[in-house]
Amino acid sequence: MFPDVIKNFIFIFIGILGIGFLIGFHELGHFLFAKLFKVSTPSFSIGMGPKLLQKKIGETNFSISALPLGGYVEIAGMAEVGQGEQKEAKRKDKYSFAVKPYYQKLLILSGGIIFNLILAYVIFIFLFMAGMPKTPILYPEDVSAVIGNIVPGSAAEKFNLKSNDKIIAINKIPVNNVIEVSKKIQELPDQKAIFTVERDGAQQDVEVQVGYKDVDQQKVGMLGVDWAQGEIKLLPAYSFIESVKHGISSTNKIILLTFSAFGSMFKQKKFEGIGGPLLVISETIKGIKKGFKIFLILLAFISINLAILNLIPLPIMDGGQILFTTIEAIIRKQIPENIRLVIHYICWIGIILLAIYLSIADIRRIFFK
Repeated sequence: MFPDVIKNFIFIFIGILGIGFLIGFHELGHFLFAKLFKVSTPSFSIGMGPKLLQKKIGETNFSISALPLGGYVEIAGMAEVGQGEQKEAKRKDKYSFAVKPYYQKLLILSGGIIFNLILAYVIFIFLFMAGMPKTPILYPEDVSAVIGNIVPGSAAEKFNLKSNDKIIAINKIPVNNVIEVSKKIQELPDQKAIFTVERDGAQQDVEVQVGYKDVDQQKVGMLGVDWAQGEIKLLPAYSFIESVKHGISSTNKIILLTFSAFGSMFKQKKFEGIGGPLLVISETIKGIKKGFKIFLILLAFISINLAILNLIPLPIMDGGQILFTTIEAIIRKQIPENIRLVIHYICWIGIILLAIYLSIADIRRIFFK
C-alpha cells in the first residue's frame, strides 16, 4: 500500500509539473516577444499567490509561486490587475509597452497563444515520428462502441444498458465504431430503438427509449454514456516530412474541434462540458498513468484549449487585452484607467466564482460519478 501512495504522489507531482510547464511556456511567449521589441519585463511568475522560489536575472525577477494554475509576465507600461506589483505600469519611456506601435503590442499580447499552439504542433510532430497512439479523439473510427461509465438518470441507465456492453447493432443495422453509434443515436431523439449488445460473451437485444437534448431548437438523441477506452495501438513511426504533415493536420483537427466545443457551449449557455482546475489535474494524472505518449497528447490538448480560452475577449484573458489595445489604436487614446480597473475586477470576481462552481462540479465528477 505504501509504495502505491508514493507512486500516486509522484503522478500528482508530475501532473502539476506538466500544467506548470504549459503555463510557463505560455508566459514565455509573452516574455520573448516583449524582449524582441525591447519592452521591460519587471517580473515573470509561474503560478500565483505567495512566492516559493525567486531569482533576479537581469532586469526580471523570476519566481515560482504557490498556486500552479496561473502565471504572468509583468510588462512595463501595461496595467493589469494581478500581474505583479505593477510599479512600472505607467512608464512611458522607450522601453514601455505603452509607446510601442500597434503591431508590436499585438504580437506581445498574442505571444502566449502563439507559443501554446506551437507547442501542440511540435508534440504531435514528435509523436508521429516516435509512433502515435491511436487515441479515440484522433482515431474514433477505430474505437469499438463499448460502454464505460453510465450517467445516472440517463436513458442508458433507465433501460438496462450496462458498463462493458458492446453495441453491435441498432434497430438490426450493424454499427462498427463509436462514430457510427453516436450518429445513429443522434438521429433517434425520444424514440424507441432496439440495441443489440454483446454482454458476457453473448448477444442480446435491449429496447431503449433514447433520450434527447435541444440543440439549435432541434432535438438530438443522446444515450448518456461514456465510451470505454480499450487497448491503445501505436501507428508505425513516420519519416520527418510525413510526421510534419500528419502532425499539422492532427493539431488543426483538434483546434477546430475545440473551437466547435467552445462555440456550442457559449451558444447554449451551458458549462456542463467544461472541466475546472481539479478535473484538468485529475485527467493529466490519468494520462501519466497511461504512459508518456498519452501524457504528451493530453498536454497538447490542454495547450490548445489554453490558447483558445485566451482568445475570449475578457480583460483578464489575452483576448481582452488585445481588444482593449485594438480599441485604443482605433480611437487613438487610452481607455481611462478607472474604467479598465472596474472591468478587470468584475471579470476577476466572475472567473473566481466560475472556478469555484467548476471545482465543485469536478469533485462530483471525480469522486461521486
